[in-house]
Amino acid sequence: MGVTAWPTVIAEDSLVLPHQAVPDCYLELLDFAGLAAVLIPVHGSADDAADLLGRVDGLVLTGGGDVAPASYAAAQEAPTAEVDNRRDGVEIKLTRLARQRDLPVLAICRGIQLLNVALGGTLVPDLPTADPPRPGHMVLASWNGAAHAVRLEPGTMLHRLLGPEVTVNSLHHQAVGQVAPGLRVAARAADGVIEAIEDPATRFTVGLQWHPEMLGTEHASSAVFTEFGAAVRAAVGAAAR
Repeated sequence: MGVTAWPTVIAEDSLVLPHQAVPDCYLELLDFAGLAAVLIPVHGSADDAADLLGRVDGLVLTGGGDVAPASYAAAQEAPTAEVDNRRDGVEIKLTRLARQRDLPVLAICRGIQLLNVALGGTLVPDLPTADPPRPGHMVLASWNGAAHAVRLEPGTMLHRLLGPEVTVNSLHHQAVGQVAPGLRVAARAADGVIEAIEDPATRFTVGLQWHPEMLGTEHASSAVFTEFGAAVRAAVGAAAR
């Protein structure tokens, strides 16, 4: 299972080193789903990352900083944070290749935004300054607990897995804007912000705006990881036949 790195910097005394890592909570939920993780670096060559994608059976797009407005042809007007053009380029290439190969894709927080942009959609670059403003989606105090409810759209895979409503954490200020061709909205917050998207024409392509990995295995949305694991194993089985 390929998991894109979450670039960070670790400082200890006078030593400051860039790292590419994956938070343990992702690994724990993947293990819960019966999947082993392979880290895909996002600051190297996009071609090397694509080669690594050919050796795994699915793709997880992790959280992190903002997707650059230039990636979806938007002007740099709204506030953005931790934009990483190298990461954007690598993950956009990986996402498009995964779609071409029908690899299962699970995209979380920044990941849902990157997924939508990679496939031709846009973002709301800053919810608090949008028209109309939609604050209240960056709730750091509830990073591993309830921040707000989302409503699942009837007829979607996520509605089947989670039911009509689930309460989630919320750690974002950007969100999906115009939905990319082929994707559909699977969940919204009460203020209309898109909280999940999926592609019904693929084996498994799901983007979640919240962080299910931070909510743990007891939360309802761990079922998304379980379904993702089942899709990966089905893909492996189909390839073996």
